[in-house]
Amino acid sequence: MGQRDVACRDGSAGELMAAVLSQPRARRLDSAQQARLHRAACDAELLYPDDPHLQRCAVEAAIDYLDHSADLNAAGAEWQRIREQEKRIRARVRQLAVMSVADRVVSERRVARVIGVDRMLLRRWSGKRASTPKAEVALRQGPLR
Repeated sequence: MGQRDVACRDGSAGELMAAVLSQPRARRLDSAQQARLHRAACDAELLYPDDPHLQRCAVEAAIDYLDHSADLNAAGAEWQRIREQEKRIRARVRQLAVMSVADRVVSERRVARVIGVDRMLLRRWSGKRASTPKAEVALRQGPLR
């Protein structure tokens, strides 16, 4: 018995399915398609356990597919466009973060928290070493006697 079976049997996807089946497009699906939609809802619950928005998005994509209204080419093109946009935004945020830290406008810790990266990554972006000055001195001095 797989995880999907457990998720479907324990009713965890039931709330999502109830909301989905209230949509007119989902009600127009035949019984085999509704069973497949239920499996897709169970899968979405397992794939995105803590994100109901992603669960719903995945299930709505399944409805689009089963309803023959999905356009994989358009979805793929949109995804590619968004990934390109993400690259530009990432470059912008990285530059703003590095300059803000360099000019001491904002602390490394705060910048890392605001942009959602590890502080050590921020230090690498800035060309700094990830280790602390005390550790560097200890390494240069050798072992304590």
